[in-house]
Order: sequence, then structure tokens, then C-alpha cells
Amino acid sequence: MNTQKSIASGLDRFVPRPAIALHHQIKEDLFLHLRAGRWAPGFELPPEEELCLHYGVSRGTVRRAITDLATDGYVERHRGRGTFVSRAKLESGVEGSYHRFRVVGPPLDPGGRVLFCRRIDAVADVAVMLKVEVGAPLWNLERIRFTRGEPVSLQTSFLPFALCPDLAAQDLANEHLIDVLREVYGVHLGSAVEYLDPTGANGYVAKHLSVKLRAPLFQIERTTYTVTGVVAEYRRALLRGDKYRYRIDLR
Repeated sequence: MNTQKSIASGLDRFVPRPAIALHHQIKEDLFLHLRAGRWAPGFELPPEEELCLHYGVSRGTVRRAITDLATDGYVERHRGRGTFVSRAKLESGVEGSYHRFRVVGPPLDPGGRVLFCRRIDAVADVAVMLKVEVGAPLWNLERIRFTRGEPVSLQTSFLPFALCPDLAAQDLANEHLIDVLREVYGVHLGSAVEYLDPTGANGYVAKHLSVKLRAPLFQIERTTYTVTGVVAEYRRALLRGDKYRYRIDLR
């Protein structure tokens, strides 16, 4: 495994987590580079050989990760030329308050199965999302959420360590995160910015949500702020499209 910063690609140090498919971890790592704006639309991704060296994996693993990004529309592959960052998707706004956007479907059960809750140091891309310094301590939380005991959402969150210093000790398997933040730490949420994209389940997600490979999902990317304007959480959630749909009320 290459644990040093790759000078040619500008990628940060990658530390793989056990028991999680490597192609999924690499896809998520590359996604954060894309979302943080490290690579502009039209930029060519580092060649596969360099990515293999950086991540310490085979070419097949890198190709699976890039294929997932291409399927989601974040990169474009051109035979004989390389892989390029896609143009930004068009955004459509709707006048009105945040509560007019809502998921229609059975409510999520409190808590969920915690896959991990670990303290990390913010790499450059995550630091951009949370508006903190590179190296700042964060919590990285991943949970499977259920409704009526059935797995329906896979959520990955990053939260500032200073807001909830002993988060790993909390009963996240049985409590809503928003309730823990408010009741245990006195963190009151004031607003959020949310993006919604269609996507399909890769192998890692399909396994945890008990769906078929490429089953339709909503990808919900949300940045939540406290009442004082501090970023409390950056979250990416994958929600089963066969169980939920989004509703927008126009007034």
C-alpha cells in the first residue's frame, strides 16, 4: 500500500478500512475529490497505473471504482483517451421553504446498524466539506438505516469532533443522530443544503441493503448547519428507490 502523498496525482494518503470492499472505498475517495472541486470539469483523472500504485490495488479494482463513478455520471470514459471529470449537472431550484421537500415513504426506524464510528483527521477534500482545517479531528460514521426492520438506507457521515467529542460512546444503534446531537451535546440544527441524484447499487451497497446489483437508489448529499452557521454534518445517504420517492409541493 502506498501511504505517501502521490505527487503526480495530488491524492491524499489512503488508509483502507478492513471488511469493506476496496473498490467501494476507492470510489468513495475519488467521489470526495470530485465533490470538493479538486478536479475541474474536463480534467483528466490520473491514469490507471498511477491510481493502482496510489491505492495499492490491482487494475481491476480501480476499474470497478471508476465504472461506478461513470455509471453515476461523475466521470466520462473515452477509449484511447482516458477518463475525464463530467460537466457539473444542471441545478433546478424551487421557491419555498425547506420543509416542502420531503421523502414519501415509511419513516426510518431510530438508530441503525453501526458499521463503524471512528475518529479521523480531516483530509483536504473532507475539510472543504466541513469548512475546517486540514488535519482537524472528525468523526466518520457509517450506518445502515431500517424501516420496520428492513434495510433501506446506507448513510455515511462526517462530523466535527469538537461538537460531539464522545460520539462513539453514544447509543447510535437505537437513537436518531439529530436527537443525540441536540439532547447530549446541545447542538441545535438550523438549516441544510441537500442534493438529490439517481444512482444504482454497487456490490457493497447491494449487499447491505439487500437489493440487486444496479437496483435504483436515491443518492442524497446533505450539509447540515447549526443555528449559528457551523457545519454540523456532511452526509451522503443512499436510499432505496423501491421504497421511497421524493415529493415537492409547489405553492
